[in-house]
Order: sequence, then structure tokens, then C-alpha cells
Amino acid sequence: MKNKQALYAILTLLLIPIGLCLIIVKLTVPLPTPKHAPVKIVTDYVAYQQIAQDIVGSDGHVQLLSGQLPTRQQRQKFKQAEVVLTDSHDSSLLTQRQKFQLRSKVLIASDGVKPQSATHYWLSPQVTLQSVTRLSDLLSDFDPQNRDFYIKQSQALLDKMKPLAEGIAHLQAEKNVQYLATNHAQDLFMTQLGYQTAQADIESATDADFDALAQKMQDHTIRFILNASQDASPNDQRLLQLANDHHIPIITFNQILPTDQKVWDWQLSFVTQLQAALKPTEGEN
Repeated sequence: MKNKQALYAILTLLLIPIGLCLIIVKLTVPLPTPKHAPVKIVTDYVAYQQIAQDIVGSDGHVQLLSGQLPTRQQRQKFKQAEVVLTDSHDSSLLTQRQKFQLRSKVLIASDGVKPQSATHYWLSPQVTLQSVTRLSDLLSDFDPQNRDFYIKQSQALLDKMKPLAEGIAHLQAEKNVQYLATNHAQDLFMTQLGYQTAQADIESATDADFDALAQKMQDHTIRFILNASQDASPNDQRLLQLANDHHIPIITFNQILPTDQKVWDWQLSFVTQLQAALKPTEGEN
């Protein structure tokens, strides 16, 4: 019996250094890094899809869905989403989120704008710039282990948008700018620039209103006309003819993002057209 006890004691003593060696190895040898699971993002706007994809990178999961979620596959993707990115509180995706009682994070572009009385927030270059920072902040809080990556990606995207930001700054430096528009799609951006419309609603303009507008055009008080490509009512045509008669620049814009363009490049083209329209013409002081 004594011999067995002695043997056990010896074996125990021998196992101690082996155990210590295993502990040291475990502490010094780096463990494999767990594979990162990309955040699942859904949106109902191509513009926000482009922004989100640029921030999360090529391995990120960004899905463009119809607000009505017409297919089973779309509904499944929506239910699995961790972040919902949309334009305003009127979005059908928000209604669907409430219907399915989901707890996904939400980023609404209009929340970065005051007052929230506009439409087509995604058309505003200011909203595009804000959305980059806001989405980066949300992802950094939601997925803190990849915070540095999101910050790096968003900064790279803002660098791409630097010409857009500089163009906006130049436009904001223009004071006492009046314009006219055939619809209200660009109202938000014009307000952000500090510009004022000379006629709130062209469709309801009377003959007397058009006479007053003609005088302002003659005086070059009205600097440019915004015309959506689909607008062609009698009053729209009358306004465009008046602008042509008085050599007022007409900027025609589309409310649908071309499939072959990034939203920031597309908006830069619009900003560049505004800058060109505001350059003094020959004969102006």
C-alpha cells in the first residue's frame, strides 16, 4: 500500500510540469481569429444600397428589396436583416418591420434632416454625405469588433465624394439665389443651399404670376430653372418657353438613378450644372 501511494505521489509530481507546459503553450500560441459574419443590411433604394455596399466592402451583405416584399425569398431576407436602411418614415419596409415585429436596427435618411417635410430625400447630395457618416456610426456601434474597418471604409468613400462636398460648399456661398422648378423633387436640396423659389407651385400659377416671373427673368433675379424630364404640363411648357426667351439656364434632371452610375457621381453632375448656371453671363455685373 505504501509503495502504491509513493508511486501515485511521484506520478502527480511528474504531471505538474506537463500541465504547466500546456498552460504556457495555450497562452503563447495565438488562437485562430473567429470568422467575421458580415452584417446583413436591406434597403429599398439603390442609392442607399450603393453607399452601404461601399462601406461594408465586397464581402458585405446588402440586399435591395421591394417595399412590399412580394416574394417568399424577399420576406425571408428581410426577416434575417440586422439593419434596415431607408429614405423616410413613410417607407413600406418600416411598415413590414412593424408587422413582423422585428428588432433590426433602423437608419432613416430623413432623420438627419430638419424639418422633415420634404420628399425624395435620397436626391439631396447633402443627405448622401450624411448617410455615409450615419451608417458608419451605426455599424460601428452594432459591430464594434470591426469599428476600424467601417471607419476606414467610410473615410475612403467620403474621399471619393470630396468633389461633391466641395461643389456643395461653392453653391452655398452663392447668396440671394432665386430659382423656379417644375416640381418639388429638389426642394430639400435647394433649401439646404439657402436658395428660394420665385413661385411655390408652377401648376397653379396665373397669367399675372407669369407676367411677374417674366419681369424677374428679364432682371435676371431668377437664376435658373429646374425641370424634371417627365414634366410636360401646359404651365411647365410655358415656363420653359419663358426661360428660353430670357436666356435663363434650364437644368433638366432625372428622378431615376441610372443603372451605370454611383449616386455620388450622378449628384456631382447635377451640382456641376448648378455651378455653371450660376456663373455670371456676358452683360451681367
